[in-house]
Amino acid sequence: MYRALLLTGVAGVGKSTVAEAAGRVLTTAGCVTAVVDTDALAQFGPLPRTHTVSDRFHDQLKCTNLAALWANFTAVGARFLVVAAVIDSVPLRKMYAESLAGSAVQLVELTADDDTVRSRLRHRDTGPKLEKHLRALNQHRPEPTTTDLADFAVTNDRAAADVATEILVRAGWIDQVR
Repeated sequence: MYRALLLTGVAGVGKSTVAEAAGRVLTTAGCVTAVVDTDALAQFGPLPRTHTVSDRFHDQLKCTNLAALWANFTAVGARFLVVAAVIDSVPLRKMYAESLAGSAVQLVELTADDDTVRSRLRHRDTGPKLEKHLRALNQHRPEPTTTDLADFAVTNDRAAADVATEILVRAGWIDQVR
C-alpha cells in the first residue's frame, strides 16, 4: 500500500520544514520515502492568455506535476510520500488525492500562533512577498476544521522532528517507523 501525507497550513507555519523532518524520520526507519514541496512544482509565469487567476492554474499545474513525480517515485520503490502544500478547499484536496494514484491520503493541518508565523515569515521572506503573506495572515482565519478538510491538526510549536513524529503517530504510520 502507498501512503501519502499532505501537510497544509498558512504560509510560514512550517509545512516544508516539517515535511522534510517527516521524510528524515521515515527514511531513517528504512521506509522508502519521497518528500515534495509543491511550491517548486509551479514556478511558472506569466499565466497563458487562456487562463485567469480564478482558474487556479498553478494548483492544477502543481497536481499534474505531482502526479508525474509520484509515478516516477513509485517506479523506483517509494511507498511513502510527504507533501507540503496549501490546500484550502475540499475540491483542491480531492485534486491532490487524485494526483497520488493508489495512495491512502491523509491531510494534516499545521497550526501555529500568529506571532510565531509572523516571525518565521520575517526571517524567510522580504519585500512584496513578505507583505503579501502578512496581509493574508492578518485577514480573519477560521479555526481548523478537521471534519471538512483535514483529517487532524497539529500545532507546530516544537522541534520539527517532534512535530513530524507526532504526525506520523497520529496518521497511524508509527508501526512503519519503529
